[in-house]
Amino acid sequence: MADNSRAINRVFTRNVLTDLIERGSNEVFDVVVKQYINDPEIKTHEQIISEIYAHLGKEHRNEYYYMNTLLNKLLVGIHSVNSTTALSQMRIGGHIADFVMINGEGRVYEIKSDLDNYDRLYDQLSDFYKAFSKVSVLADIHERYSVERLLADFGDMGEAIGICVLSERDTIFGKANMREPKQFDEYLDHSCIFKLLRKREYENVILQVFGELPQVAPVFHFRACLDLFSTIPIKKAQEQALRELKKRNKISKTVFERIQKELKSTVYFAGLSQKLPQLEEFLQSNFRG
Repeated sequence: MADNSRAINRVFTRNVLTDLIERGSNEVFDVVVKQYINDPEIKTHEQIISEIYAHLGKEHRNEYYYMNTLLNKLLVGIHSVNSTTALSQMRIGGHIADFVMINGEGRVYEIKSDLDNYDRLYDQLSDFYKAFSKVSVLADIHERYSVERLLADFGDMGEAIGICVLSERDTIFGKANMREPKQFDEYLDHSCIFKLLRKREYENVILQVFGELPQVAPVFHFRACLDLFSTIPIKKAQEQALRELKKRNKISKTVFERIQKELKSTVYFAGLSQKLPQLEEFLQSNFRG
């Protein structure tokens, strides 16, 4: 594993964290510790992870760093984890949404970290608007005006897109550095909204609206449900879908607060909260390299 700069991007992933919880070690983690941490043998894993994360913040603010900062700001600083659901890596049309927040409404945040480019931004945001009505771009504070100029070329859609920036002090929602998204419903599409849902979720919507599921052979069930869903007024269809999506990733405030802040995104999005006792035991142990 010669490229250690790539290895650090993999530390805060489900596979690495699961290995650490279950086996107490991981090759990627060990490589990064040896590269970036001084005297690791006298430190706990909690201290080491904090130092690795701090290095990301100073030198290598990748997508995870942006996402974790956003999750901490939204679910700790602004909203309650009890009433808000966050989702990551959600396929909408032909693109993947980095971060989706569902509270009283649904919002998409497209993250453009220090390591990203803007080549596909128009196509990405166009797809996100097929399922959600409010979309924002989260970028580095030094890219604020570049993002504004780029969005100005996107017509009515560009005017609706919100902008928030990650400052050098890790703030995101300062009024001076953000533009609130406006509601934009022009691209909403029944099929894109429906395909966000799992089988049980879209069946719940059909039962809620129509009182019964279509009586068809299993091979035609998906299509029949989509056909019914497509007859629901688009805003009501979106509302019903958001209600189902909000039921995902349920975690209590007490459990969420116990998660080390640097690991909140990994634990939350990977559904590892049930392994929190084992994780806490690992974090308090010393590195044995």
